[in-house]
Amino acid sequence: MTFKENDFVLIDYTARIKETGELIDTTSADVAKKHGKYSEEKVYEPLLVIVGEHRIVEGLEEELAKLNVGDEKTIEVPPEKAYGKRDPNKVKLMPLRNFTRRGIYPKVGEVVEINGVMATIRNITGGRVIVDFNHPLAGKTLVYNVKIIKKIDDLLEKIKYLLHRRLRSVPPEKFVVNIAEGTIRIEMPKETYLIENIQYVKQAVVKEIEKYVPLSPTVEFVEKHSIKLPETPVSVKEKEKTKDTG
Repeated sequence: MTFKENDFVLIDYTARIKETGELIDTTSADVAKKHGKYSEEKVYEPLLVIVGEHRIVEGLEEELAKLNVGDEKTIEVPPEKAYGKRDPNKVKLMPLRNFTRRGIYPKVGEVVEINGVMATIRNITGGRVIVDFNHPLAGKTLVYNVKIIKKIDDLLEKIKYLLHRRLRSVPPEKFVVNIAEGTIRIEMPKETYLIENIQYVKQAVVKEIEKYVPLSPTVEFVEKHSIKLPETPVSVKEKEKTKDTG
């Protein structure tokens, strides 16, 4: 049984550039370490893919939709269905002063933001900078080794994974989700309380629930805080009563 649009699927994968074999991404910590690409800041685990959401490259998503749980496949994705072909018109020559007057001292190979667009510094010479606005993987054929781990059918589990993919450091099982009195009630774990932009995350997840898991017109986020109550003082009369019965 293949997957249809809006299905929630967990996949393991490793992605390489076909021409060089260079590792560009993986869900496996061991593979990342083997290739010297391991990062302490990254969470290595199966990736949530919502079929038809287009969060992954087009060619990969098309092929995933044809697979089943447990399937493993090597998928070759050409540039047209990955990050596009290289466009020479996106390579620009800019004065170095455009950078330095903003306190930026570019280095060859560095990725910088220019007017809200990411670009790669290709060369610096004679007070001029060659800037490449193509995606770093533009023009590259990518090879994915993919395994379908699981299809998520439980609606409340889907909500947990929508939360988890925005809060990767918090395991999905730490979110307590249920429906009470017609309201989706989400109990947030303590480690989320002080996360920067947590309110933005909540609102984004509500929009995704509305699109993918429309179980209720209301979503409620709950935080639980424990306080230590003072010990109840024993009254004089209770003390005297204790002595009399002692």
